[in-house]
Amino acid sequence: MENARPVLFEFYPTLEGKVPWTPILTEIPSNVDRLIELEKYLKLNDGEIYVKRDDKDHNIYGGNKLRKFEFIFGEVLKKKKKAIITLGGLGTNHGAACAIVAKELDLKCELFLSLQPITWHVQRSLLLFHYFGAKLHFTKMFELGVLKSLLFRMCHPKYYLMSIGGSPLFGIGTPLGTIGFINAIFELKNQIDEGILPEPDIIFVAAGSTGTAAGLTAGCKLLGLKTKVYPVNVSRDIVVNPKNLIKIANKSIKYLRKRDKSIPDVQVDKDDFEMIKGYLGSNYGVKTVKGQKAVDLVYELEGKKLGFKLETTYTGKAMAAMFDFFEKEENKFKKVLFWNTYNSNDLDCYLRETKFDFEKLPKKFHKYYSKLFQCWQITKCPEDIRNKCPAYLNHDYRFWRVSECQLEESKKEEAINYLNKIIQLEDA
Repeated sequence: MENARPVLFEFYPTLEGKVPWTPILTEIPSNVDRLIELEKYLKLNDGEIYVKRDDKDHNIYGGNKLRKFEFIFGEVLKKKKKAIITLGGLGTNHGAACAIVAKELDLKCELFLSLQPITWHVQRSLLLFHYFGAKLHFTKMFELGVLKSLLFRMCHPKYYLMSIGGSPLFGIGTPLGTIGFINAIFELKNQIDEGILPEPDIIFVAAGSTGTAAGLTAGCKLLGLKTKVYPVNVSRDIVVNPKNLIKIANKSIKYLRKRDKSIPDVQVDKDDFEMIKGYLGSNYGVKTVKGQKAVDLVYELEGKKLGFKLETTYTGKAMAAMFDFFEKEENKFKKVLFWNTYNSNDLDCYLRETKFDFEKLPKKFHKYYSKLFQCWQITKCPEDIRNKCPAYLNHDYRFWRVSECQLEESKKEEAINYLNKIIQLEDA
């Protein structure tokens, strides 16, 4: 179904016209798949695992950001703004989604990007930001990025400032992005009523800016579901913490009730969710042993067949937390929904068009291309071979997991030895 009207408006028709919204999502409602092979692997005792396939909710770039953008960009268009300003790490998925949607809506996009560990994902992302028309601004620290984006907004009154991840920052800012995930729970309730899945005991979700988890928690509270949300902290404690989640969730409910008094007068509190820590690693964006294992295992058991993948910054760590949850015998009967917030659509066709020409980026970003992460770069693989190889431009550094190398054995060994030295996984 294309450009579906928000389910929230079906439950509360008075909200339509009072809550900004514009159609962006193209594959809604997103599918729910049962992960039977994963259930077998984890030896569940009548427990069930489902995945909410937001990774395919848009025809170009799936993921959780697009749900938020339907409401945030609705306000942008309503206020007749000319551009979006937002911020994140150098490889921010939020930035990629923002650049793509801004281009679709004929808006300018200004990205303020702060340091994170340099990976192939970061190198890919910077090229894609530029390809989709975003203007890039470097800020060494996240806090400096907040300041610079605020100052930039003051000088550009026709530009709209969207906080990191499309979520209120420290509870300050619009709750519209979070309302996108209140709407998502109403969508899920329809799927429960249709018998697509039972009402989950728990929803596991990666928490990078808290807005998604706050919306899911608020939605469950409004509908009176027994479901408890387990946000897995994969970012900075100053942003992802229980106090912030409660503040954002209740601000969103208050926003809706102001526009429709028939909406239940409820408050999210600390008993409505359980924030999980211990999976981040030493810093945002670092790869961990548990996260990488979860990414690999889920892809082998389910992802190949169902057409989705996880990654090591957000969803892999959230899945690792779910694995540990099911290690406890008392949890093996639980019905769990994993909310996949990562894009599964292939962006390689766009990346190929960049010809990996990083010199088109602002000079401050050129230094982040000094380290090589891809086998074709290390071996200087001929163009005719690499263009036909599944490992070319692939997210995974370990090309030997992706494809049989067509080069001579010595070059293959050279690449494996080099990559094994730079693939660093923290035991977190």
